[in-house]
Parts: sequence; C-alpha cells; structure tokens
Amino acid sequence: MLNELGIYIHIPFCKQKCYYCDFVSYSNKCSEVKEYIESLKKEIEEFDFSNYKVTSIYIGGGTPSYIDSIYIVEILSELKEKLILGDVSWGLLKEK
Repeated sequence: MLNELGIYIHIPFCKQKCYYCDFVSYSNKCSEVKEYIESLKKEIEEFDFSNYKVTSIYIGGGTPSYIDSIYIVEILSELKEKLILGDVSWGLLKEK
C-alpha cells in the first residue's frame, strides 16, 4: 500500500515584499529564478517517490505567477515523470 503525500512547492519570488507576509520571499531577484528552478528540479529528480501516491500539489510562495510560466511547466513536467498519480488530467502540459 502506498502512503499518501501532498506536495508543496515554494516559489519565493515577488514583485515586492508585502508588509504582512511571513513567508520566505524575495523581491527584485529575477536573476536567480532560473538557478532556483534548476535546483528544485534536481531535488524532485533525486527524491524517491516510489512509496507514495500524491494526492495534491500546491504551488505557493511568494507569488508563483510572478515568474515566467515556462518554469511552472518545467516543474510539473519533472513531477509528471516521477509520480504515481493515478487518473490525473495534465491539460497544462503538452506531450512531447
């Protein structure tokens, strides 16, 4: 039997830091987005998901919509390769 797992992906980039925000987030760090996403994808690649069935994926932050949407697609593509999801629609992702 597989354990259920919810995944939270933190995107710590924002246009500006809101005074009420307690999350780790950074404004004006666009030059670091690509490196962060590459590190995140490597972490996903290295994690052993074989004992888990993912029940939810939440992308938060920061402001995830602040980064280019191609980065979100890259993250979800990496997850798609690794996860046991059952009957999940991937309408956002185009098959290669």
